[in-house]
Amino acid sequence: MAATRRSEYLRSNRIRTLPVPDAGAAVPAARRLLAVHDALSRRVIGTELLAVLSVLAGIPAPELVVPDEHQPHRRSDGRIVFSLQGDYRRRRPSAEDPSRARGGRPLGRIRIPNRTPARGDVVRPSAFLNTLLHEFCHHHDAEALRLSRSFHTAGFYARLRHLREQLLADGI
Repeated sequence: MAATRRSEYLRSNRIRTLPVPDAGAAVPAARRLLAVHDALSRRVIGTELLAVLSVLAGIPAPELVVPDEHQPHRRSDGRIVFSLQGDYRRRRPSAEDPSRARGGRPLGRIRIPNRTPARGDVVRPSAFLNTLLHEFCHHHDAEALRLSRSFHTAGFYARLRHLREQLLADGI
């Protein structure tokens, strides 16, 4: 691992919290998100939740894409050996406005397919919310912690757990 990546990995591992003052402000959107199943409603309400969490964390909100598609997956011997529940991408900043991507789009983009890989069932609401919070943590790493790459370190999972605990403490 290159020295820069190693130092970012170690820094990510050391940071254990993701403080969100007044996490209760995000609870109504999270509850509404748990009550819907269609891709459009999940995109609209998930965007609201991301906006609230981003304001509370002091970072710009990412774009949320929720295609009504199966999760990308791979099979081996007829069994699913890999599936992608969601992903986070950071776009390149535009030359005119480094706080935005080309065309004025947000720098961050979260994509969560709405259907399971094999049968194409709708993803359970709790799994959708957990994936959204996981991808928000990647966005937080890029925007607030200024990490060029968001690693799945023990610190990353501690930050995710801390975020969930704050929402649970306020009634999710």
